Amino acid sequence: MQLCTHHRKLLMLKQRLVMGLVLVYCGYLSIVQSKSLATNFIDTFIKERIHLADIVIASSGASKIENGDVILIHARSHVVEMLLRVAHDEGKRFKVVIVDSRPLLEGKHLLRRLAQYGITCTYVLMNALSYVMKDISKVVLGAAAMMQNGSVLSRAGTSMVAMMAQQYNKPVLVACETYKFTERALLDSFCYNSLGNPDDLAHTGSNVETLKGWREVPALKLLNLHYDVTPREMVTVVVTERGKFLI
Repeated sequence: MQLCTHHRKLLMLKQRLVMGLVLVYCGYLSIVQSKSLATNFIDTFIKERIHLADIVIASSGASKIENGDVILIHARSHVVEMLLRVAHDEGKRFKVVIVDSRPLLEGKHLLRRLAQYGITCTYVLMNALSYVMKDISKVVLGAAAMMQNGSVLSRAGTSMVAMMAQQYNKPVLVACETYKFTERALLDSFCYNSLGNPDDLAHTGSNVETLKGWREVPALKLLNLHYDVTPREMVTVVVTERGKFLI
């Protein structure tokens, strides 16, 4: 069974931290003792700083959702999904608009899960963002990291959603665990990012492959960025396991 992105990231985090802690402890303890101590430390970290944090964030964020709301979300976020589920379990009646973008189209997976849970959903691509924004009550977004200067690093397209929400005077709520807070400060998406496979941009899934053979064109380059940076001015409130913070 293929692991979802959230659980795959947790597994990779655990593996990296265990290896690092074993190297630290091995000078004082045996390899077996070092590995056991490191594993227990990481399990506690994941339970308290991730799993329990998500539960607290989902409960706190759900309190911001009211009956009749139309909530706009972008792509796929585990904690945002939990937040919407909690609000639905509390008996609140609301609708969700999922805005998605190529090439990952992660919103399709979240759309399927929310619809199966009984939440009324609408699915649109980024080109329809301005059309649906006028009917939105609140925007709820996830984050890959929260920077020291208040900017939010998240899935590419998030900054466009936040910018459009600002233009329509819609509140933007960002759900983010505190372990994602960093001392790094970013002003743009180019000095620090994750690069995806450029071929993902070339393959549109249609019968007509306009960019087929793009590598043979010396003057053509494809840039597939995974994340973008949303300025703090576009964020209304950040919800963490330690409370809500106005930006």
